[in-house]
Amino acid sequence: MLLSSVPALFALVALMVGSLVLVHLVQERQERNVIRLYRLAALDRRCASIKSVITNLKEVDDNPEVGRVLGQALKSDLVRIQKLDPARSNIEQEMRQSGAADKSAGGDAKRPKSDSKTSLNSEREVIKARGHINDALALIRHLYEVRKVSGEVLESTARHLGMLSALVGVNSNIHMAEQAMARADTKKALSHYRAAESYLMNGPLKGPEGEEKLQLILSRKQQILNSTARDENGQEYYTDRAA
Repeated sequence: MLLSSVPALFALVALMVGSLVLVHLVQERQERNVIRLYRLAALDRRCASIKSVITNLKEVDDNPEVGRVLGQALKSDLVRIQKLDPARSNIEQEMRQSGAADKSAGGDAKRPKSDSKTSLNSEREVIKARGHINDALALIRHLYEVRKVSGEVLESTARHLGMLSALVGVNSNIHMAEQAMARADTKKALSHYRAAESYLMNGPLKGPEGEEKLQLILSRKQQILNSTARDENGQEYYTDRAA
């Protein structure tokens, strides 16, 4: 009786051990799947952020170096996503959809092609555009911290984005001042010219271009002040005649 129960006992123990091993393997697989899903979610969020920065930055800038750095960061994350989930869509297709696909020709590597892109119509648009520029700079700094870009690239792109931010502030306020003048709103125009002057005096836009814009601003401000003084003198003259 005892001998017949020993094999049964061993079989029962083997079954229990097998069950425990199986449960452990299932748990490990589930944990790996959970970790994979967390990584995919984090990569998806970062890709969405990079795509947003690329799209929004294109509205005010066409710098090829910045676009290339952001595009490489996006492609790197898309490759990691595809490794974690091979069923995901084609990488090159997503790159094209984001506007980050490599191009043989690009814009001026130093600054936007013209002031038209950086001449926005409202203070809200200026704040929004400068926010996108800051997002791009923060992303490139992160890429430098994780050793995805060199210090030279960080310095070059940071210099360009700083100049771009200043251009948005200067050109947009000049543009809004001209719009205010067209509406005969000299008070608003003067306010925008002063804001543009502040961006120039406190920002990186120097040299001949900065001096040219500063002289334009000072000239327009003086015209407004002279016009206001003439109007006030004329008003005083008619007041004195009436008295």
